[in-house]
Amino acid sequence: MSLSFLAPQFLWALLALPLIVVLHFLRTRRRPRVVSALFLWRRARQAAESRRRFSPTWLLLLQLLFATMAALALARPAISLQGPPDRVLVIDASASMMALDDRGVRLERAVREAEELLAGGSRVALVRAGLEARVLAPLDSDRAQLREALRTLRAGDRSADLARALELAGSLLPAGEVHLFSDGPVPAGEFFLHPVAGEALNYGVTTFDVGIGQAYVAVTSSDPRPQQLQLELLRDGELLAATEILVPGSGQGNATLPLGTEAGLLEARLRVPEWDALPLDDAAYAGKRALRVVVEEDSGPVLRALDALPGTEARVSPSPAQVPADVRVTFGPLPDPLPTGNVLSFAAPAEQPEYRTVRDWAQADELFRFVDLRETVVGLAPEMRPPVEEGWETLARAADLTPVISRFRDTERTIVRVAFHPSQTDMVLRPAFPAFVANVMTSFRGQASLPLGSSLPEGSTLDGREVEVALEPGIYETPAGPVAASLLSAAETSLPAAAAAAPDNRSGTTSADLVETSRGLWLALVIVASTLLLLEWIGWSRGGVGWVRGG
Repeated sequence: MSLSFLAPQFLWALLALPLIVVLHFLRTRRRPRVVSALFLWRRARQAAESRRRFSPTWLLLLQLLFATMAALALARPAISLQGPPDRVLVIDASASMMALDDRGVRLERAVREAEELLAGGSRVALVRAGLEARVLAPLDSDRAQLREALRTLRAGDRSADLARALELAGSLLPAGEVHLFSDGPVPAGEFFLHPVAGEALNYGVTTFDVGIGQAYVAVTSSDPRPQQLQLELLRDGELLAATEILVPGSGQGNATLPLGTEAGLLEARLRVPEWDALPLDDAAYAGKRALRVVVEEDSGPVLRALDALPGTEARVSPSPAQVPADVRVTFGPLPDPLPTGNVLSFAAPAEQPEYRTVRDWAQADELFRFVDLRETVVGLAPEMRPPVEEGWETLARAADLTPVISRFRDTERTIVRVAFHPSQTDMVLRPAFPAFVANVMTSFRGQASLPLGSSLPEGSTLDGREVEVALEPGIYETPAGPVAASLLSAAETSLPAAAAAAPDNRSGTTSADLVETSRGLWLALVIVASTLLLLEWIGWSRGGVGWVRGG
């Protein structure tokens, strides 16, 4: 059996009990008396007041009982015969939960409120809602494990999949209470919502793109006032460029900074006022890892395209398989089995090529960004036409549907196969060719940047500390090379002011039988309180002690 209250905020009315006692002590009824002399009455009155003591009466008791019954009735008590309810606590771990607003740090407030629920449940589980929903403490965890999981909980994810987290909570405990602690809009469902958002002003970098010779930065503000901020571009702590950026009220300001020939991972840092609420978006990182490329033959168009790419080191070797490299550029048929690693393969020059016009290409694919192949003519060798093989995807086709550019990807390799030689196409005379080579190299660089909240491979470090999840902006050293992690989220930078209530945010423990039990107790308490009030009035009218007239 357990007792709970559907409206516990009305229990504050119990603070009226000491006030009733004080009023009973201070307010007394004065009755007329006939005395022989006033000086004797004054002397007796002074002696009585010096010995004045508190004298409880039946009417005081009735008043105290009435106030208690009224407060309990307003709080709507409910008795469950099934014992304390089981609970799943779902805590939003998005970056905005780390904001410091007028009510304190949002995550700390959520943790404090969650700890208050640990005592009332028989079994409690803890779910972290971030980029992925994850169970931090299962239902069989003891209170020490739950408190430790809450104490070590960290937020910082670019977004929180609250719907998936609530779905996970429901699968853990289909018939129990689900409590969600969040500062943003929440999905519809049956759960108890604990909004933890307050008012705060914040600025943050929400876009950081590095191109050839320049970097583009966007800054978003939740401040209704316009603000001019200092923006800096750094590489390895060295200042490369700086500018003033005007951010409109509750809007976005943009800036373009010159980059020159600098390559590698860069940092965009925003100099914000000291009252800025969220530090996680004050810096962002972007850029591309350096690539070592080995080219099998001295092809002028290929080498020129590679030389124009910052952070790319190209060298010619007739045996590229024997030279350590991140990417290999080959000419001729692919060996069987296919080589491992990243390979850009061109066909060998054909003695009598069949020229075809490119008909269509996968314009939405990353390899064809800013690449226009309309009316491009390519020379195909009849004996080397690549067949449509299993595992290969055709990215560009000639007018007779012959694959012109194909790609093969698995866990060990990524191969881009071009069915013509650079010397036998007019593509090298167009901007499409260097753009295509640049896109291929960009795809081979791998994931040089990650959103905050992403899991990292084993052995990853930040500033010498081993980490498993990227929860703060910076450059992480991973077994595959350096990786930049940034928030870059306008939704998190804008700091949601309050969580939107779900249509029905009450979980299964507030079921029909519990509500009916609460209604029965409420009606009984109202009847008892009314009876006590009637008895108090009768006693007062007969000359007893009352609230107003005293006793």
